[in-house]
Amino acid sequence: MGLEGELRIGLRVSDGRIARIRITSTRPDVARSLLQGRARAEVRAAVPLLFSICGRSQAAASELACAAAAGEGSSADALAHCSATVSAETVREYAWRTLLDWPKAIDEKPTDDAVAAARGSLAFRIGAPADQGASAIAVAAFGVAADEWLALRTLSDLDRWTDAGQTATARFIRQVRDDDAANHGSPRRAEITTPLLEGWDHAAWIGDLSAACDADPDFSRHPTWHGAPAETGALARLQSDRLVDELARRSASRVPARFVARLRELASLLSGQTTAVVGAQALPSGGGIAWVENARGLLIHKVRLAEGRVASYGIVAPTEWNFHPHGALARALSDTPAADADDARRSAHRLVHSLDPCVACRVEVDDA
Repeated sequence: MGLEGELRIGLRVSDGRIARIRITSTRPDVARSLLQGRARAEVRAAVPLLFSICGRSQAAASELACAAAAGEGSSADALAHCSATVSAETVREYAWRTLLDWPKAIDEKPTDDAVAAARGSLAFRIGAPADQGASAIAVAAFGVAADEWLALRTLSDLDRWTDAGQTATARFIRQVRDDDAANHGSPRRAEITTPLLEGWDHAAWIGDLSAACDADPDFSRHPTWHGAPAETGALARLQSDRLVDELARRSASRVPARFVARLRELASLLSGQTTAVVGAQALPSGGGIAWVENARGLLIHKVRLAEGRVASYGIVAPTEWNFHPHGALARALSDTPAADADDARRSAHRLVHSLDPCVACRVEVDDA
């Protein structure tokens, strides 16, 4: 186990259902242990090295939060640069998962074109003229241009594309849809569905979240919104998208909706219709807070400076939202049918994959 730590998910099966879920994290608080007392230049150099996944997002959030804490604010150019950086990283993360990992999940080998497109995503830049890399990613994933795939508006449109199965991406979504229907046939009751965190207009509510963070010393490990766990990520950001919303209503687990929401964002980024949401504010109580919506969800950095050095530093990562002990994963697994330990593991892995944690995850089934 490295510096990132891991998630450990323990399950207990009883009477044909998952009766107990235990989620623990060994992720160390690197912000408190390694950034406290450092000068801004040291923080700028250290942050990208501390995170092997989503390092650009972490660096962008750190830069914006430190600037806000120093009373400098963020210029339009600085915000645009951070957004472009996070957008490029999101494309890379989505392309890598979609083109390389998803085929393996359905026992296929990625095609040479898919491998080449995934490698090309490493050089992707938002706004690059005549970006052939973007076109290659879209064709490998969707079989058509990104804007053409975005024209799918209804479940019938999506099902036709999925059932045609022209790409490994479509075949993966087809298997996810069919497996989900077999395991979670009816829509999940609203009272046990985790609320979706607002993915836009952060400036209007980030102060309330900062106050909640100040009031709870354990907030960075177990964040809540209005006192309850919330889900973040592409599904939360695209909750107003008609196709994603209909798919979420059709599925009991949100699993197909999460994967399709990522595809919608990937297509939007490739076609230049959207860029990553980033921002920062100085806090009335002192310090600064920054937010970045990256491939896995809402990332927050909160910093206080004293004489140019870090007096306090907190990070709330998307994984802590989605893998809260009583959050999206726990609620989706609660009372799920499971014939045996292997069945419980499959259900857990399916949900973990859909939520895409930024650390390794181990699933264990306790003896009854």
